[in-house]
Amino acid sequence: MKNNVQNIREIKKKEFETVCRQNGLAMTIQRRTILDALAARTDHPTVDQVYEDIKESLKGVSRTTVYRVLETFVSIGIAKKISNPESKARFDADTKRHHHLTCISCGKVIDLHDPTLDNLVPNVGTLAEFDILDYSITFNGLCNCCRNVSAQSAEKDRSCSES
Repeated sequence: MKNNVQNIREIKKKEFETVCRQNGLAMTIQRRTILDALAARTDHPTVDQVYEDIKESLKGVSRTTVYRVLETFVSIGIAKKISNPESKARFDADTKRHHHLTCISCGKVIDLHDPTLDNLVPNVGTLAEFDILDYSITFNGLCNCCRNVSAQSAEKDRSCSES
């Protein structure tokens, strides 16, 4: 797992420099630090979680800055935003096509790599006479942790999403 995270970080750094140049963005220490923090995590962090990870190393950085930088990453294609009306938006440094399992109780997001899901999309586009440019599939349900505790206590303390 650690090697995979390190590989993603190295790829993201190279991709980051190229994409920033292509979009006329300076490669600031804030952007680099936030990207490193995002790429180091596999749990699809929220803005608050990324902020907590970097606030000691980037003195004076605000949550608003972290939010804006993450949104910039999404707009230039080096991160994905995972929106869920039931919880805060989460961010993913892995921009390769994959799908997600989302816990409706604690908000945890888990990657789902299943090539059979990718085979569904061409058929849907053909049937609907629609040119599909991008997609992701999210399955909503209960994670193992929330399934094992009462829904009320999982919602109250949201401790499952921290594990």
